[in-house]
Amino acid sequence: MTGSEVRVEITRLASLLGCAEDALDFLAQQEAAALKQLRDQLTDRLFDANRDILLGLAKTTKVVPGGVAAKIATMAFPPQLAARVAGVMETDAAVSLASRVPITFLADLAPKLDPRRVTPILQKLSPQLLVDAGRILGERGEYIAMADFVGVLPDEQVQRTLGVLSDEALVRTGQVIEDPARVARILEMLPHHRLQGVVETATKLDEWDAVRRARPHFSDATRTALLAIADDLGLDVPADLR
Repeated sequence: MTGSEVRVEITRLASLLGCAEDALDFLAQQEAAALKQLRDQLTDRLFDANRDILLGLAKTTKVVPGGVAAKIATMAFPPQLAARVAGVMETDAAVSLASRVPITFLADLAPKLDPRRVTPILQKLSPQLLVDAGRILGERGEYIAMADFVGVLPDEQVQRTLGVLSDEALVRTGQVIEDPARVARILEMLPHHRLQGVVETATKLDEWDAVRRARPHFSDATRTALLAIADDLGLDVPADLR
């Protein structure tokens, strides 16, 4: 495993634990696969705690009118609790509730979700709702949440959302996407002017890890386009990316 993959896992662990990344620097010598396993175990422990209570809360959203359930959820459930309840809700009930709550509430709980548990829900939400939520997450700098959604949503939905994200949001989200092949696919989706913006932003921020991890998955066209853009702009691309 590469150092950049380990750094992604440390970033994600820090987000899950609510601590600074440098507090976990002692993990830097561990394998990325081991850190991912630890993160999954911690997430499972968090989401499975008090499961019976969570199931009870989920059931309450089914026995009252949808508008009332939405009001209860936004007033009584803090984001972390709402995310845990979403993880045990039936898909259709969760989709119905999500369509009734304010988009800002969905953006609040999105970083607390476990994508493994809510993928069927995400895939059934309206495309525009996901775009609107993605815009807010990008503005807030919730790059891990966006990376998680990119990992489970179909290409069509990802492409819709790319249009509302800044170049910096794209670069920083790419840094924490788990699957490097997914980073390569996103770069393939971008029109030339957006690809140029990503190259310029990655150079400005000196953030090339996502591109470095994705490089083995590039098509010839993507590799050629990236290098041509860098050369045309006179940008200093790291030698190992050429």
